[in-house]
Amino acid sequence: MVGILIRMKLAVLRHSTTDAKTALNGLGYSAGFCLAVATLVLAFLDFSHPRLLMDLLAVTFALWALGWMAGPIFAGEPPLNGEHFHRQPIPRRTLAMGLLAAALVAVTTAITLLAFCALIVFAARLSWVAVVVSVPAVVLLLLLVVLLSRVVTLLFRMLAKSRLGGVVTATVTAAMVSLASFSWILIIGVSLLLEYGFPPAFSTVVRSLPSSWSLIAVEAAGRGDWLWTVGPLLALAVVVAALFLAWSALLGPQRIARPVVRGSSARQAARRGSLFRSMFRGDQGAIYLKELRTWWRDPVRTQGIVMGPAFAVITVLFPLIFGFTAAFPFVGAASALMAAATCGNSYGQDGTALWLTLMVPGKEKADVRARQLAWLTIFGPLTLALTVAGCLLHGDAALVPWALAATIAALGGGSGLLAWVSVVALVPGPDPHKSKNSPMDHGDVTGQSFLMFFLVALAMCPALGVAWVGHALDLPTLLWASVPVALLTGVLGHVLLGSVAARTLRDKGPELLYLMRSGKPASTAGKTGEEAGKSPFEAMSGKRQTLMWSGMAVGVLGLFPQGLAPLGIKLSGSQAKVWFLALHVPEPWQWPVIAVMVAIGLAGFWAAHQVYRTEKSRLQAASSRLRPCP
Repeated sequence: MVGILIRMKLAVLRHSTTDAKTALNGLGYSAGFCLAVATLVLAFLDFSHPRLLMDLLAVTFALWALGWMAGPIFAGEPPLNGEHFHRQPIPRRTLAMGLLAAALVAVTTAITLLAFCALIVFAARLSWVAVVVSVPAVVLLLLLVVLLSRVVTLLFRMLAKSRLGGVVTATVTAAMVSLASFSWILIIGVSLLLEYGFPPAFSTVVRSLPSSWSLIAVEAAGRGDWLWTVGPLLALAVVVAALFLAWSALLGPQRIARPVVRGSSARQAARRGSLFRSMFRGDQGAIYLKELRTWWRDPVRTQGIVMGPAFAVITVLFPLIFGFTAAFPFVGAASALMAAATCGNSYGQDGTALWLTLMVPGKEKADVRARQLAWLTIFGPLTLALTVAGCLLHGDAALVPWALAATIAALGGGSGLLAWVSVVALVPGPDPHKSKNSPMDHGDVTGQSFLMFFLVALAMCPALGVAWVGHALDLPTLLWASVPVALLTGVLGHVLLGSVAARTLRDKGPELLYLMRSGKPASTAGKTGEEAGKSPFEAMSGKRQTLMWSGMAVGVLGLFPQGLAPLGIKLSGSQAKVWFLALHVPEPWQWPVIAVMVAIGLAGFWAAHQVYRTEKSRLQAASSRLRPCP
């Protein structure tokens, strides 16, 4: 059974890997290998504090365990899972043993094993007895993270189709994006820890985690304390056995989440809808009420509601480590920016339900306007409340016009851009009733989210530019004029882009419906050839995919965290350096470093755009050759 499942997994991977997946996997494996080598090197270092090395290894092992818990949730469906064998007469324990063996045969497992070999290096610095103990300790630690990953993934999949699962997904995703965007803080945090060591309470907590028990056993073996050597290893073995039994039990077709209620009784609907019907009559009002109910009931929409505020709050809390609170007033603007970036695929999320709109000609504008209004109803009061709360917590009235202008511009520009992008850059995904358990199986909206993020940030520039001129010239009236400028640009973006989206939906509605049904543009329906119907992202080779996403990553990190953020701090007159590179160099070099970082970010975006544009031109040339002559 074990050999069969391992060969089956390898066969699935061999026949389902594309160039895009190969590129992304290559980037992930490279990053993981670098982290594993860094973990291994850490065990060779000497520190002034005698117990600092053990604390650092404990924290590092805990982070590896956290990565194993969170990673598979967002990596999509695994090659093999228990659902594939529900109708087979295989005992659950036997199936669990085979799936565990198949899970261990992976590049990620090999990389993690390399990282955990730091425990053997640590033991070699103590005694040969500790080295002997470290070998089973490494095996148990590896089994712990793999089984913990499988159990957490199954539990999460049971919750994924509920609103609670949407909240958990959005919060974890927001934390990972925020941590990845502002990981510079880790460098400063590590330098402080190397100087002062961990607080005793934190050290006690992190050593009490199961991921640290093998480390405790190896350290005790080095001291000759056999009670603390055998005890943690036995406890770790018990935890591994319990996780294996829990995983075996969860492999069956069970469901623990409360089903999402997608309807309501007639009396409840009449009582809740009477007030709204009196306020919103006509086609737009009916669609608006339908959209509001969808935002409340659909777990995918719940992710969109939570993602923006969670990302903004987590992001502005990072600088509190240094006592920096100037980011608090902009929590609402950041929330609106991220909410627009993650909600730009509203028609793609509805799937083939678009035919309901297309069957009633002339209702496209009402549908678009209702979606815009519903989005503003959800995020408008929320982001404005966050802005007010952030301004009150910060206490500096000088940043209030900046914060209000940024929030209003992001709301207005976002409401127009999400309607336009949802029809011109629609990403097909499964119908809601066929939605998968993984949050990454609703269509790859990464490129669309980057596009929305960049365009909404661009829509905020006029208002923020007026605020910057008013601040530079020390004219409070001009500084406050940024608020009506933001309102004007927001209204124009909402009205004009919404009208363009409605016309596009009216003119190209059938093509969009075909795209959502088939996953490829209607213009390629009659073409032949290997690349017909593929988008530039799908047709790119693995090397070009790697180059494009690397350029995008350089653009995001260079332009926003290391370019625009220190630029805002310099303009505000704050002396806080936080974790931005430009603020840690001597004063005469700060502005040139900011300019270089902005240039690097723009160059990264330009390089990614050039790769995409070149591939798109190649596909267009290939399709023109395939087009039959008249």
